[in-house]
Amino acid sequence: MWATVGHAEGETPLTAFDSALIEAGIGQWNLVKVTSVAPPAAVLVSQPIVIEPGAVVPAVLCSVHSNRPGETISACVGIGFNSEGHGMIMEHSGQGSPEEMEASVRRMIDESLGRRGLTPESVSVHSVSHTVEKVGSCVAAVVLWWR
Repeated sequence: MWATVGHAEGETPLTAFDSALIEAGIGQWNLVKVTSVAPPAAVLVSQPIVIEPGAVVPAVLCSVHSNRPGETISACVGIGFNSEGHGMIMEHSGQGSPEEMEASVRRMIDESLGRRGLTPESVSVHSVSHTVEKVGSCVAAVVLWWR
């Protein structure tokens, strides 16, 4: 697994989103949004994963865009790890600060693991914010890949 974030401006919501994907290092893949289970053997890496451009790549992904100049938008992903089972990946995005998104993601990780009878032994959270100039976008993602 690789967690990444990006933010950017564009002329339209779609081009702002595309530019945020590029800044996050995931704009060269066809991303398929998946739900939030981190496999038991998955390892979180800190460097981008090398995958051929155009590949279909599973990712837990959230995004937000705004065309309100001066508005702060943020996106966040978090991974809760448990050595007794699988982990959970949660995401949140919207108007507000990274700290607000991170608090929400941490609560969701606790709840989702708790419903499965698991407790988070460690949590890794990644967030980004952007102050809109014209049309802004933020993305946060966890890329899932295997070799």
